[in-house]
Amino acid sequence: MKRRVGGLETEYGLVCVRADGSRALEPEAAARELFRPVVAMGRSSNVFLRNAARLYLDVGSHPEYATAECDDWWELVAQDRAGDRIFADLAAQANACLAEDGQDARIHLLKNNVDSAGNAFGSHENYLVDRRGEFTRLPRYLLPFLVTRQIITGAGGVVRSAPEDGTASHRAAAATADGTAREADGARFVFSRRSDHMWEAVSSATTRTRPIINTRDEPHGDPTRFRRLHVIVGDSTMSAVSTHLRFATTDLVLRAIESGRALPELALHDDIAAIRAVSRDLAGTTPIPLADGGTTTAVEVQQRWLDHVSDLADESEQQTLQDWQRAIDAVRTGDRSWAAENLDWAIKERLFAQVAERRGVGLEDPAIERLDLAYHDIEPAQGVFHALRRRGLAPQGPADERIEAARTTAPTTTRAHLRGQVVTAAQEHGVDHVVDWTTLRLTRPGAMPVQVLDPFTTELPAVDALLEEIRSHGSGSPRSSMPFA
Repeated sequence: MKRRVGGLETEYGLVCVRADGSRALEPEAAARELFRPVVAMGRSSNVFLRNAARLYLDVGSHPEYATAECDDWWELVAQDRAGDRIFADLAAQANACLAEDGQDARIHLLKNNVDSAGNAFGSHENYLVDRRGEFTRLPRYLLPFLVTRQIITGAGGVVRSAPEDGTASHRAAAATADGTAREADGARFVFSRRSDHMWEAVSSATTRTRPIINTRDEPHGDPTRFRRLHVIVGDSTMSAVSTHLRFATTDLVLRAIESGRALPELALHDDIAAIRAVSRDLAGTTPIPLADGGTTTAVEVQQRWLDHVSDLADESEQQTLQDWQRAIDAVRTGDRSWAAENLDWAIKERLFAQVAERRGVGLEDPAIERLDLAYHDIEPAQGVFHALRRRGLAPQGPADERIEAARTTAPTTTRAHLRGQVVTAAQEHGVDHVVDWTTLRLTRPGAMPVQVLDPFTTELPAVDALLEEIRSHGSGSPRSSMPFA
């Protein structure tokens, strides 16, 4: 599939604290404050926006944002960043209301995968695949790539060493001569904290066992033509380069698998044991047992896939190949100069080492944990990543104008364009409506739903008729849309 539709679902960590850092509101109460404008607009905490994205409160009081369907990975990054800004504005409104009520409380939203208590929340990727393909064949080739992809696109972080790891070799200084964080006194830096929360390679569950690939058959499209590949192993990333590489590299690998050509035989003996080992191997050289005997390494798996897909990339994808190679080389050689300004894990590795050295503490110090959380704070004035970006120490990503446009405008080259038109027109003309990924409907007696089952559809006479009905029979009183989207 040369042209592929994809999307990203992000669960945000939510915390409400007082000025002294103590908890002010429980997550459920904080979520209610956060979603007041959403419920006021849509009479629900589950709404679709003018940019065709879905914004909702998920199980466990996790605010969640699902981008509209995108067929360009930089557009997906812009749509994802638009979600950050929408939620940042919601938090700002909630905090203003709390202050007006005289409450010593401030809501923070964290684009992270693991909180200070060890609770995990997700960042899920969706890729459209052909129903006629052998879906059961995908994991065999895709799993080794996904298990080792964290050395490219992991968010980085610090984990406590397991008891059996508490040897003298793990009590190294927090900062090495090249300024990168390693291990210190029972704590170690890893490519991805998410890896420790994966329990199965493939499963239809999403919460009980957390698989790398979720097989629930929910295509959000014509079930006779399409299937949705649901990948839930990825990290939420602040760097636009990391987010883009996450989708662009996976798309190329899927393209190779779908091509029918001979593929690298890299099936692993134990995917879950491997994903934990890879996360802790900052040199990418730890032997990983293969299913058919022998071993490989994380660097080798990524390099073999990069070499294998290089001839599938067109001119517009050459930068992806270059960045992929630079990321692999950063692990292979230990030269982090490019990675430490572009990839989340390497940016954080350098930052943590510098702070630990300056303060004379180890990676297990609470100050490092607070810094980790602050790195993922989506509030531009509060978040450490945003501060680094302003100083030129992290990638800029899509232009502000593009992100601002993505807050209210759906991608124009996918079905999202039609959904966005309907939501916008219905809000502007005060017409009650219900939409989801495939269906558009007015909530009035006799109204018939319009289905859009092809994610590549951008024009449809039935949608044109629906828009004309909205404009002709609307109340003329615009329904209040959220002032931030």
